[in-house]
Amino acid sequence: MSKLQNLKLSVHQSLNELSETNIKLTYKFITDLAEKEKEEATKELLEIRNLLEDIELAKQDISNGELTDWREIRSDV
Repeated sequence: MSKLQNLKLSVHQSLNELSETNIKLTYKFITDLAEKEKEEATKELLEIRNLLEDIELAKQDISNGELTDWREIRSDV
């Protein structure tokens, strides 16, 4: 079992020892952390220059059937 799996199991076991009030506080803390990570990831993506424009161009290419077989790009896979 990996260190991360052991840590998750340990957290789970510790939750079973908490009162309902502390479980609710823990839940709030964990969901706040998860939301913060999502926001940071979104911010990081939005900082990529022209990302949204590139995505729109890619959608247009797909709609127009302008596709490239992945094997033409990565023959070593």
